[in-house]
Parts: sequence; structure tokens; C-alpha cells
Amino acid sequence: MKKILFTLFLFLTLKNFAQVQNIDSLYNEYLIIKGINLSAKKFLSDEREKHKCAFGTVNYVRKNYDNFSDKQKQVLKTLIQRPNTDTSFITPSRKFRIHFNKSGNNKPGYDLNELARAADSAYNFEINILKYPPPQKDNGAGGDDLYDIYIQNLVSGLYGYTELETKLIGETYSCYTVIDNDYSGNDYATKGILAAKATVAHELHHAIQIGNYIWRESDLFYYEITSTSMEEFVFDEVNDYWDYLGSYFKNPTKAMNLQNGYNLAIWNIFLKERFGFDVIKEIWQSMPQKRAIESFNDVLLKRNSSLKMELNTFGIWTYFTNTKAITGKYFKEASNYPKISSSFSQIFNTEKVTIKIQSEPISNNFVEIIDGPNIITSIISNVDIESSVSTTSKYLPFNFSLSTKANTNYRKLGFGYYSNIESTNNSLLAESNIINDIVLNEGKISVEVIDYAYPQPFSYKKHSTLFLPASLNSEEDAEIQIYSSSMNLVYSAQKRIVASEKISVAWNGLDNNNQKLSTGVYFYIVKCGNDIQKGKIVIYND
Repeated sequence: MKKILFTLFLFLTLKNFAQVQNIDSLYNEYLIIKGINLSAKKFLSDEREKHKCAFGTVNYVRKNYDNFSDKQKQVLKTLIQRPNTDTSFITPSRKFRIHFNKSGNNKPGYDLNELARAADSAYNFEINILKYPPPQKDNGAGGDDLYDIYIQNLVSGLYGYTELETKLIGETYSCYTVIDNDYSGNDYATKGILAAKATVAHELHHAIQIGNYIWRESDLFYYEITSTSMEEFVFDEVNDYWDYLGSYFKNPTKAMNLQNGYNLAIWNIFLKERFGFDVIKEIWQSMPQKRAIESFNDVLLKRNSSLKMELNTFGIWTYFTNTKAITGKYFKEASNYPKISSSFSQIFNTEKVTIKIQSEPISNNFVEIIDGPNIITSIISNVDIESSVSTTSKYLPFNFSLSTKANTNYRKLGFGYYSNIESTNNSLLAESNIINDIVLNEGKISVEVIDYAYPQPFSYKKHSTLFLPASLNSEEDAEIQIYSSSMNLVYSAQKRIVASEKISVAWNGLDNNNQKLSTGVYFYIVKCGNDIQKGKIVIYND
């Protein structure tokens, strides 16, 4: 679904907005947001990146007003003013004043009583329950010191924005919010009152952010991560954030601070599930002194973790989505998320494969290697905090190798595989591995261990493969032996251990001469290193 993408919004993914955005382009985009020059073309990126909040644009204009030409300032002086409306009312909680027009182009297209209840619910959750400080008072602007929400017919696809006004302490500001009047048309993933509910939850947290913590252009990605995640936390039933996830899942190798933020609400959802709501608030409490990425690590260190550990774990969570979603594990709404895209995919046809990677700071690289029935996915996280917050882009090159031999400095993965990372600074990298959707993590494998063969009985007409139990802890191939009831050896071979829903080795039921066996009872022995599995099987040659 297409949504409006202002050219300026490319800024939201860059570290230094002033260096990459022409002041005239900024000016033109601001005119569009304010309803001037509506004949201008919509700007869509090559990936049709979706944006819905003009928070970054309007506030950059405010902060850089003096950089515009005198002619531009004359126009901006009028547009910077609050919207004109003919009617307003106070919500039941007496926390908001909602401004609207009874008729005309800006007339609301949804139930204002529902909007008022939504605003009050957002306030109750974000401030009374989560204990964030409320938006700052505006010295009577809008009629009183209640927080002001203005309903306007915004350019198609724009959900709303929060605009700063008076500077307070440090880089904090009083502000007000503008939201769309009906959310109709194909440029909105969510329409009507549901979109309005998500927007008030989103914009309220923007008001909290710039009123109590800091306004910092270079961290806008986290402003949007937090506000978008608040939509989900406050109104779980809306799920507008689903529509933005695609760009992240297509490109997890992109540095986190270069993502637009809307597509990474799941980062805050992940942190909340891991540590509770307070971890997000503590990050904001740290941000007046430190950049967002630095604050992530500082707050996680206090919880006996680190950004390095959590970013890599986040990679595992993002792997188990869509058809790979596991009920009761990882993201609760994972089945509705896209599939993660592998950064690199290669066939394993020798005893070792090496892949060269140029990695962006604070990103996850997904490497997929296919070895017969086994699919090995390695998640390598780059947690170069210093490069992330610097003013210049810096890549970390590294070589990732997968081998079936235990070479020097190689890490044992299990099931006969070993891995190795070579870089100028391995301390900045974290690695986890998944084999056939089974996570290998510090020797713990989330898979069913069996002591039986299946399917039973085995029929050549019905089945093509018989699976024999193998050792959970083995990192070698398994040796299998099949005996007849008279204890004659009919088959023996070395087999690769298969990691699927069960740990097993696969056998096609044919003897050493590649012939079908007679109907009867057979005995198997599976040797996996020092572990031995024994049992019997019934074969039908029907």
C-alpha cells in the first residue's frame, strides 16, 4: 500500500540532516505538509518506503528558521502559526483540548467522542501507568494549558505531526499536535478512527520526548521507533505498525540509525518483552546526555546484558516470523510479520565456505548456507557503537567461514559444523546460528530428543525416508548399522545428523546393495561419537 513519502524524510535515516538536505527542498516539503502547493508530486523512494509522521520535517524548519531566505521567512512566519479552527472541546480526563472545524474541508470524518476517549486512554497508559512525565504546558496557547490536538485535512498519507514551539530547559520544548481529519484513501494502511487512535498514541509520546528529554535530529530514528511502538502498547488491536516492517525485514544489514524508525517498532517491543517497559523509559532518561545507541548499551549493561548480546538475540527473534513463527515464543504477533531476508546465500559444496561481508554499524547480517538437507543460518551482529554515533559512515569488513572440519580458532556449532569470523576487531561482532530452524545457543538446542525410529511401521509404498534417533550432543557424523532378525548386517554407513524437529539420521530403507529389504523386524544401532542409540524397526515390503 502506497503512502506519501516526502523527499525530506530521507533525512530521518541520516546522521547529519543539514549536510544532506537542501534548504530549498526542505522549504518546499514544509509547504506540502502545511497544505500549500498541493499540486506537487508525491515523492516515493525506490522501495516505496512508507512514512506517516512529519515530526522531523516541521521541527527542523522550526529549529533552522534563521537559515531560510527573507522571502521564505515571510511565508513560514504565517505557516508556523497554529491552525485556525472554529470549535474546541475538552476530553473527559481534562488533559486535552481538541480543536476542529464544524464544516468545510477540515471537518472530522470520525466520531470525536471516540477520539477523546482514545486520547485519554493514551494519556492514562503512557503517563499514569508507564510513568512518563506529561507534555509540558504551553503558557495558555490554544486557550489554556491543556495539551492541544488540532484536526486538519492533511496531505494524503500523512497521519499527523507534533510541532515544537517555545524552548524550555536545555533542548526541551512545549508543543502541539496536528492529526488528519478522516484517514481515508489508499494511502493509509489503517483508516478512520482506528488510524486516529494510533496517531494520538504516537504523537503523545513525541510530545513527551521533546517536552521532557531532548530534541535531537540525529536520533530521530529512535523517536519514531518509540512513538510507533507506543501505538502497539496502547492500542494492541490496531496494528498499523505491521505495514512498515517490510523495509526492515528486507534489509536488516542497514545500520539501525539509518532506518526510518517506523519499521523498527519491534526493537522496542523486543526490549519490552525481554526487560519490561521501564527499559525504554530509562533509555529516554539517558538520551539528554548520550546518543540513543549509546543509551541502549548503557541501560542494558545495568541489566547484566549488553547491546551486543541483545542485538544478536533480536536477530533470532526476527528470524522466527511469518511461516516460521512459533506460538508462545519470540514476538507475539510474529506470524503477521514478513520473513527476514538473508544477506548472503550460498551452496555448501566443499568442506569449507567463506563469505566476505561489509557490515554497517548496529546491524544484523543473515548468512544462509545450504548443505544438502541442512540449511544453516548464521546471524552476525555488528555492534560498533563508536562508528554508529560518529559523523562519518564506517563499515567493518569481515570474513565468515563455515566448515565441517575443526580448524584452529573455529567455533563448534554442532551437527558436524564449525564457524569462524575474521575481522580487524572481533570484539565488535556477535554470532548465533540456526540449523533447520533450530537455534544453537551456548550449547542449548531447542529441539525434541527422541529414542525411537519413525515412521513405524515403515512401508516402501507409503514412505521414502526412515529416521533413526541420534545424539543431541554429537558434533560428528553418525554411524548406522542395520541388522536382520537373524543378526545379519544388511546395511552400514556414515550419515550426516539432521537437525529438524527431531534430532535424527535419515535412511532410505535400502540395503548395502541398494535393494529393498524383505518384510520383517530389523534392529538398528546408531553411533554418535561416544553415544549409542539402539532399537528395532518394522519394514513392510508390500
